[in-house]
Amino acid sequence: MAAASGHGALPVRDRLRVAVLSTGDEILEPGEPVAPGQIHDANRPMLLALADRWGHAGLDLGRVPDDRDELRARFDRAADEAHVIVTSGGASAGDEDHVSALLKEAGAMQDWRIALKPGRPLALGLWKGVPVFGLPGNPVAAFVCALIFARPAFARLAGAEWTAPQGFDVPAAFEKRKKPGRREYLRARIRDGRAEVFPSEGSGRVSGLSWAEGLVELPDGALTVTQGDPVRYLPFSSFGL
Repeated sequence: MAAASGHGALPVRDRLRVAVLSTGDEILEPGEPVAPGQIHDANRPMLLALADRWGHAGLDLGRVPDDRDELRARFDRAADEAHVIVTSGGASAGDEDHVSALLKEAGAMQDWRIALKPGRPLALGLWKGVPVFGLPGNPVAAFVCALIFARPAFARLAGAEWTAPQGFDVPAAFEKRKKPGRREYLRARIRDGRAEVFPSEGSGRVSGLSWAEGLVELPDGALTVTQGDPVRYLPFSSFGL
């Protein structure tokens, strides 16, 4: 509690501490020379920047190789120092997907695959009572899952209300046919009053994030979008960016 001058007591909260770490032997720090089979870590800087933009305190826990014991130790440290843990990579079901394996081992795995593109798999669980968001390793999928799932959850953990992003129905400047069964988010921007989308839907294309100014949300069912059809556009500003 903190006193407000002349008006009694004002309840306040500590900033939410968000521990962020990346997993994988192939991950290198930005700027390091890359050999075949290696990639720079785009996710950790991005997730730390998002936490800061949303008013939380980011805790950089670095990179963890594909070593379950080392990841367990890093989780233990994060649980001691942070209110929530965010990882990228290792959330699927392969032999080297240690995030999901550790959460299952702890008996606290809540979700694994979600009907979202880009986005699955997503590991949600608890480590020593601390919420864990195991995001996908592909940068676009990690970014979308952070906006759709982590942002409102962080807000609730920090004491705010759960809020949905404001969207706008605008004409499409693209054509697309989607199958039923999952919701899709396309990198998009508005030009001449219409929503155009990034030409590649690959979730490893980081350039699409700098190109975009928002997301087009396509509903769960089957859908055919033609030029001029109304689509739901969510500007990044609606996500606090």
